[in-house]
Amino acid sequence: MDPLWLVLFVFGISIGSFLNVLIDRLPLGQDVVHGRSHCDHCKRTLSWFELFPIVSWVMFGGKSRCCHKKLSVQYPLVELGIGIGCIVLYRYLGYQQLSVPFFSALLLFVAAVGIFVADLKTECIPEVFLYMAAVAVVGLLAPPLFACASGSGIACLSVFETYVIPAGIGTGFFFLLWLFSKGRAMGDGDIYLAAIIGMALGYPRLIIAYYAAFLTGAVAGVILILVHKKRMQSHIPFGPFMILGLFIASMYGSAILNWWSQLW
Repeated sequence: MDPLWLVLFVFGISIGSFLNVLIDRLPLGQDVVHGRSHCDHCKRTLSWFELFPIVSWVMFGGKSRCCHKKLSVQYPLVELGIGIGCIVLYRYLGYQQLSVPFFSALLLFVAAVGIFVADLKTECIPEVFLYMAAVAVVGLLAPPLFACASGSGIACLSVFETYVIPAGIGTGFFFLLWLFSKGRAMGDGDIYLAAIIGMALGYPRLIIAYYAAFLTGAVAGVILILVHKKRMQSHIPFGPFMILGLFIASMYGSAILNWWSQLW
């Protein structure tokens, strides 16, 4: 096993630990820089040995050391997810060096996980995560953008045809859904997220992401209604399904497109 995997995993779970802080505090408007970590229940300031990613949660049995109340499984899952994500991005998705594309893809992954969990918990997408994702997309598109900036007409045309125009059309569709539903179908944060996903994936993979988001969202909505967790009038956050669509298109987009082309 590559020793760098362990370094990436430790780096990832550390990032995941801070991501949990952002997820918990940003929707509440709390300080994420100066505020000390505290118990979710009794608000006691946590000691240093209670802050080790994953280890502390397991060591204390998923409970607070001070008041012995259960802690959310969100904390180890997010930390573990980011840790494994670092290795997957490096080993399996073609970013086999610590380069700008790798760190851009990692930043997009971290922002996506933050959006998924925060929107699921609070039905709110913190703007910080959208800014992170937008910066990540710029990093991923750096080569064609630099070629375009250097005056290459072919590169500029390719960027517009593959990313800008398709993402603009997709974003316009989401905007119209938001406008005509008066915000009931989705929040305005979903519009910005649609633009980011469109620019990150480009045509035709963005179609897979959008379709997967609507399909999984519809299936989840029907299931929640059938088990009486939601009613027809209830609001279900759409951001998590958009992130799920992003992951599906990123991981399996090529296979889906090949399968579709064989059908026709």
